[in-house]
Amino acid sequence: MLSETFEHLSILTAHIAQKIIEDEGIDKFCISPCDLAVICHEKHYIQKDTIGKMLFHISEFEYMERRGGVFVLADKWRRMLPVKNNSQTFLREQGFYKIHLFQEKLAKKFIEIIKNETQKIDLGKLIYNLDAIDGSKGFNNLRSDAISSMEVSGTPQKIFDFNFGLGYSATQLAALYQDSQIYSLQLNPSLKDAFEYTILRFNKRNLEFSKNYPTEMINKLMKEKVDVIYMFNPLGIAIAEMEQFLGIANQISKEGTKLLIVVPFKDEPKNTIISEWLGFCVEGMGYYLNPDSFRVMLPKYGFEIKHLDPKTNLIHAKYTV
Repeated sequence: MLSETFEHLSILTAHIAQKIIEDEGIDKFCISPCDLAVICHEKHYIQKDTIGKMLFHISEFEYMERRGGVFVLADKWRRMLPVKNNSQTFLREQGFYKIHLFQEKLAKKFIEIIKNETQKIDLGKLIYNLDAIDGSKGFNNLRSDAISSMEVSGTPQKIFDFNFGLGYSATQLAALYQDSQIYSLQLNPSLKDAFEYTILRFNKRNLEFSKNYPTEMINKLMKEKVDVIYMFNPLGIAIAEMEQFLGIANQISKEGTKLLIVVPFKDEPKNTIISEWLGFCVEGMGYYLNPDSFRVMLPKYGFEIKHLDPKTNLIHAKYTV
């Protein structure tokens, strides 16, 4: 389901890109309305590389083809792009439609940002938009799929959650593992208040949280250790601090502690819930690591990779002393 979701989001992204191109008058190279061609290196935009990322994203799903510095509509879509309504219907049925609406909201700011290099959108100002997305069953399904893929036998005593959003992964873990103690840490300054609000609103008896580091919660877990560490970060928020997160993970792990990471990869921009090029609109997003970075980092902090799948953006690892 995940790959199909990404594909339908990409179809709608192609429609967004086409509208941007038409609205901005950079479709002058079109032979016909169906033969969309764009010269990436035109000096129409200051940040031309960002437009290139948008077109590259679409070409990854073969809706457009790259021919040197030119992107043209792929032969199989020469007559028209895939029907927009079909993808909208699929996303509605699967609970992901609000993510597309969020993409459209970001795209409205996209041209202004790349043409004028105006200040990026403050992530904190998009809290309610993210909340609306997370209120749909879409993200809950993604988290459930990831959690169900954790190779955990029996009932883990302690589960630690590195939270990159509004706290929903922590509350979902607490609901699914009611006999386990859940600990959650949020270090993103823009999201700390919203994170605390979510945790307190759901009021799970088996959930303890912190918005700061160092913290007494971590000091306690350094002595007691945890069984599972969970990182659900499909947007790539604050991913630049991954080494810090892995350092904390190292301190609270014991022999056999399982680590599950859900994170976008730099060389797979099509496999991101918010397209990499739209991530440039938001402060604190758009910094993605590639699989090789994790292959280097994880052993440094005592974790052995058991499985790394760029198609699903899932990394399974185990702590070995």
